[in-house]
Amino acid sequence: MRILKNTDEKIEALGFAKIEENKYGVEYERENKDYGYMQRVCIFKKASGNHILQSYDPARSDKDDIGCICVGLTYTELKLFAKKMREMGLKS
Repeated sequence: MRILKNTDEKIEALGFAKIEENKYGVEYERENKDYGYMQRVCIFKKASGNHILQSYDPARSDKDDIGCICVGLTYTELKLFAKKMREMGLKS
């Protein structure tokens, strides 16, 4: 029996499911049934070294259809996703 959870297990405990992870990044998703939206969190590696952490609802675009609507992260969520970035070696 393991006592300590790894970062992915902690993220999963917050309701996120890992969609995909590869050498370019990782994507997580969770549904908020109370407010009727899907939240996707993406961590992407960029060649410039300015790696990104993005949280959004993929089903909703802005009025000009340029991009998706941002979904905020709590402090706890942000800390866990930043820790995941460090584990992936994405330091900028």
